[in-house]
Amino acid sequence: MLCGIGDIDGLCEFALHFLLTGQGDARQLAAKMAEHKPNLPALELIFVLASAASGLEAVFSGAESGAIALDTWRTSALLGVDLHIMQEMGLPCRFCADLMAYWKNEDGYFLA
Repeated sequence: MLCGIGDIDGLCEFALHFLLTGQGDARQLAAKMAEHKPNLPALELIFVLASAASGLEAVFSGAESGAIALDTWRTSALLGVDLHIMQEMGLPCRFCADLMAYWKNEDGYFLA
């Protein structure tokens, strides 16, 4: 279960657990968090993914955890790109609900 808004530590813990237990990749994690936390500021989603990637690199070693960390870093960067594009298009881009709307209407990569 996802933690409450403002519980960054809990969200980071959820993200690490999701990634390490094979529930999905970072793209699927981003979509799940955006869907279940529509009022979460979108930049916090990037922070959670970056923190999870950093935690993976700091605590775990090995090819599998390294690949997961790299994918999570890449996904956090792609979220930043989406938010920049949304801003340039004049679309709302403050909350995860805004990301979900953009993904549903403009770019379904995270929802695939």
